[in-house]
Amino acid sequence: MKSIYKSLSLMIVILVFISGCGNQSSKNDKLKIYATNYPYESFAEQIGGEHVEVDSIYPSGTDLHNYEPTQKEMLNVAKSDLFIYSSNELDPVSKKISSTIKNDDHKLEAISKLNESDLLEHHHEHGEEHDHGEEEVNAQDPHIWLDPIANKEAAKSIKNKLVKKDPEHKKDYEENYKTLIKEIDGIDQKLKNITDHPKRDTVFISHDSLGYLANRYHFKQTGVTGMNNEEPSQKEILEIIKNINQAKTPYILYEQNVSSKITDIIKKDTDSKPLKFHNLEVLTKDEEKENNISYQSLMEENIKTLDKALNK
Repeated sequence: MKSIYKSLSLMIVILVFISGCGNQSSKNDKLKIYATNYPYESFAEQIGGEHVEVDSIYPSGTDLHNYEPTQKEMLNVAKSDLFIYSSNELDPVSKKISSTIKNDDHKLEAISKLNESDLLEHHHEHGEEHDHGEEEVNAQDPHIWLDPIANKEAAKSIKNKLVKKDPEHKKDYEENYKTLIKEIDGIDQKLKNITDHPKRDTVFISHDSLGYLANRYHFKQTGVTGMNNEEPSQKEILEIIKNINQAKTPYILYEQNVSSKITDIIKKDTDSKPLKFHNLEVLTKDEEKENNISYQSLMEENIKTLDKALNK
């Protein structure tokens, strides 16, 4: 009962902030923006340029499968000028946050216009069908921010929203957007090049985050753990190790924010070498300190990794 009262109190506080405050821009009259996954944060920064101040709602290095926003984090989002997330269907946590923001002008579903056919289903694996009670479990794979084509739609949505909120700087937003789209097109072409006639058709990775890239560029993924980083059984671990050894795959991809005892076991019991892959959910603490990091720079490294995993 106490938890119910606590949740209601939090909701009331947030709604009071929202109803009592108009646009609360950051310092120097910049638009204060919060985003979920790193690509949307990066797109908002690049399109908005000097006119925006952008942060992620997620702490650096967080595994999003276990993330719950704090009261402080929710209040910060509620007081901002804009909250950017993928869609209500793909992001249940952000849907909850968004539902507390009454003014639609203060929130943006970046890919709400994608067709249902563009979304991949979340397949339950490794005994994932546990009893979740009333907790929401994604029906679709949420990792769509890895798909360059979907990201073009997200970038367009962000640009249009910034123009609407701040028409005075429309020219800047339009020019920055055109530059970004050209570079996303370049990433798309490089991914097409490395997957045109691959030496191998399957990529092994620490958890099932490659679905959209695999679907777009016609290769397969095998996750050591499943979509929600759930731990497989001992029998399933042995089966995974057997499959890796039989496939004689020289590499396994490991992600920057996904840790698992299972991946350590596999490193020991197979001959496969580890490769770094950035799933773009969040930056690490070290990456947050880098000045020149961007969606493009991280994807360029991912392309090298995928090329090695598929072709070397």
